[in-house]
Amino acid sequence: MAHKNSKESTRDRIIDSAKKLFAEQGYQKTTIVDISRQAGLSEAALYEYFQGKEDLLLTIPDLWVSELLRDLGEQLFGIKGAVSKLRKYLWWYMRRIEQAPLDAKIVYLFLKTNANFMNTEVYSNVKALYSHLLDIFEEGRETGEMKPDLNPHFARDIFVGTMDHIITRWLLKDRSYSLFENLENIFELMVDAFIANHRTG
Repeated sequence: MAHKNSKESTRDRIIDSAKKLFAEQGYQKTTIVDISRQAGLSEAALYEYFQGKEDLLLTIPDLWVSELLRDLGEQLFGIKGAVSKLRKYLWWYMRRIEQAPLDAKIVYLFLKTNANFMNTEVYSNVKALYSHLLDIFEEGRETGEMKPDLNPHFARDIFVGTMDHIITRWLLKDRSYSLFENLENIFELMVDAFIANHRTG
């Protein structure tokens, strides 16, 4: 058991070292030598845990996105109304991004441009994360809270695309402001495109 914990501790140390280096100096400039040195290991020892740099790039966000997926159901539990659920989803997601900026940087600036991204477990989990939005838009359409001819897939794409733009811009500007600046105005603009005309207040 102690041996297993030691292996897990070493694996975690490698992941933390890679995460820090990828975020600080970029994925392309980071080498296996850099990561092994940061983790206090030999290159050979690192290869016992990971096949290489790309393996690490795909593993880091998988852990984070899996955690988000587990948390989301709890966050939406008990919330009534599609618009309220959308608001909760957006505020929760932006909060989690601000709490884990290194993970966010790796996902948004490095992973999504990787050719193998769509073949990974991470991509499957990201799709599952966004499938909650499809459910919310479908619910809104069925209850009459949203337009009867609303296409949930198009609405999801608009919502996710807006989130991606906000987050990517924030990361490229070195997180020099809060993600919540003007978020209410942006949310209202999006929701106005989705809701039925009879919505009040």
